[in-house]
Amino acid sequence: MESTGANLYKLPNGKDQLRAALTRTYKAPAPNNLSGRRFTTTNNSQLETDWIGNPNLKPELATGIDASYEHYWAEGALFSVAAASRRISNYTRRNVFLDNTGRWVMTMMNNGRADVHSLDVEVKFPMKAVMDHAPALDVRANISRNWSRVDSVPGPDNRLDQQVPLTANLGLDYKTPDGSWSMGSSFTFRAGGEVRNDVDRYSWSTVSRQLDGYIAWKLDSKTQLRFSAWNLLAQDYLSLTRYQTAAGISSTLSVNEGVRNYRLQLEMQF
Repeated sequence: MESTGANLYKLPNGKDQLRAALTRTYKAPAPNNLSGRRFTTTNNSQLETDWIGNPNLKPELATGIDASYEHYWAEGALFSVAAASRRISNYTRRNVFLDNTGRWVMTMMNNGRADVHSLDVEVKFPMKAVMDHAPALDVRANISRNWSRVDSVPGPDNRLDQQVPLTANLGLDYKTPDGSWSMGSSFTFRAGGEVRNDVDRYSWSTVSRQLDGYIAWKLDSKTQLRFSAWNLLAQDYLSLTRYQTAAGISSTLSVNEGVRNYRLQLEMQF
């Protein structure tokens, strides 16, 4: 649930506008994080824990501000910069503890405050906006940088769990003059790195690179044949969890094998 107080300011040149908003967000706990049912593991350890929900979880509350600048510099062309900042109270994170039976258990807990900041830059335009007699090619690109800090976890790298610090996208779309064929591709880069989840618990992941593409043939005004392919680079994704104390280090490495995917579909409108 989110409430906003937003304002839009259009500049006199008719091509630029500014947006600003104050936000207040309420995020209820996921139902599975509230359930008191316990799930156990066979090889119980700090890295392979039991799981139990926490019925006492409180909602996260976030207060923030958003601001953006948009410049429409040609027909169908946009350049924009957006920034946002949030302060989260009752921040929910994972907690691992040793129970009175000697088993390691993971649960969710409210644990203080977190600060989140982001900066996004986007540009999109048809090639004809920058080149005379250009083909019907559309270009789109954006880059996002995210920062965060969790107060209850010592630094460095005490950012939000699962937050991607840097994301970049580049996409191209082309359509033949008669509109019977269209094709395109997109490349996405996501940074990895280490996150400190707790005083003695860390996680790490590799960068992610994904290339997708499609080609479509318009048979008539209501029928189209489309071939799509995604994850063409088939990059393996590695993640590591490390539990580190004065007594030693335990770690586990997971590998998700990259798989190319293809799909051929016939689209019909009735």
